[in-house]
Amino acid sequence: MKKLYGDGTHLDTGGIQDLLDSGSPLVELPVPEKEYLIDKPLRIHSNQELKLPRYCRIKLAAGSNCHMVVNDDFEQGNKNIALTGGIWDYNNLEQDKNPQYVKIIEKSVPPRKGTDVTVMRFKNVKDIHISNLTVKDPVTYAIWIDMASYFTVENIVFDFNLGNPRPANMDGVHVDGNSHYGTIRNIKGKCYDDLVALNADEGSDGSISHIDVDGLYAEDCHSAVRLLNRKHKVTNIHIRNVFGSYYQYVIGITKFCNYAVDGYFDAIVLDNLHVRKAVRYTYLSYSEECATNYRILPIVFLEELVNVKSLSISEVYRTEENVSIPTISVNEGATVENLSIKNCYTENNTDKPFAFYEQKGTVKKLVWENNRMVNGELYLPKSLNIEE
Repeated sequence: MKKLYGDGTHLDTGGIQDLLDSGSPLVELPVPEKEYLIDKPLRIHSNQELKLPRYCRIKLAAGSNCHMVVNDDFEQGNKNIALTGGIWDYNNLEQDKNPQYVKIIEKSVPPRKGTDVTVMRFKNVKDIHISNLTVKDPVTYAIWIDMASYFTVENIVFDFNLGNPRPANMDGVHVDGNSHYGTIRNIKGKCYDDLVALNADEGSDGSISHIDVDGLYAEDCHSAVRLLNRKHKVTNIHIRNVFGSYYQYVIGITKFCNYAVDGYFDAIVLDNLHVRKAVRYTYLSYSEECATNYRILPIVFLEELVNVKSLSISEVYRTEENVSIPTISVNEGATVENLSIKNCYTENNTDKPFAFYEQKGTVKKLVWENNRMVNGELYLPKSLNIEE
């Protein structure tokens, strides 16, 4: 069995992988002299937990350009996997540039597939638990989950620098299609993309359902949660207890394309959001030009042409100092069959008026109860058919 060094100089990849390959259900790394250094993905097997001391650093060696940890069988799948503890440092300034930046700004082919540059990659897993750890300085996503069921991601801290070379496309917890029955809770720290993304038409492409997102905390973050589909369903999603400031949007119900879609959203519940807009500075994008041309969006944003069957929004509290933009917006071409907005409060302390609720699309039934706007208009247009 290969030696564990933990000195931050010699590679520990082989030593840790040998422990994982031993078949032990618990691989618990000792406190290192300095930090563990790896240059290839650590592969966790079924019925196995990899556990590090909570504040032990495990670092990706310069020029490795790979995941730090994965499940060992994407094709046949795994079950019963746990990853606990540690500061997982992707060391992004010593890896290749963000491949999206290379493609968009440098207009050249990235040096490798973009899927290789996430810190953690778990695909086709049943019963996975990721907890009590920090993800530091990724190139793109921190935690990427695809085709998973019965998963928990909890007690996570994101500690991101300003990217390589720019702070963009750096998601926190990114969940793709065919994922069901998941819990994401107690997530802290700003990201330069979605803190949590539930994207049905990415990865393995399939519906996403029965996800509970509880407790997001970030200051000057890109966004809290994005829901996305184009042709698949996103249903039975509860997002609650969101705090902080976000410069793009807080909750986005989106599809990211300009053509009609078959998929839809249903049974989406948003409650207890204590949020406001952050300032979106020009450096918070791939380039100043991208930042100037990219839209600044409302707190709760329904994109053009989305199809939503049932959406409940309640207990949204916003005291706005920075950006004059509606709190809730149903964009042009969006359709909502049943929309409930209750017990929400917005106070406008900017120097420009804005509406609490803006409706450009179609809402077939709107339930409106105990909502208040200070220093602005309560809703637009004024001809809404509101049920109290």
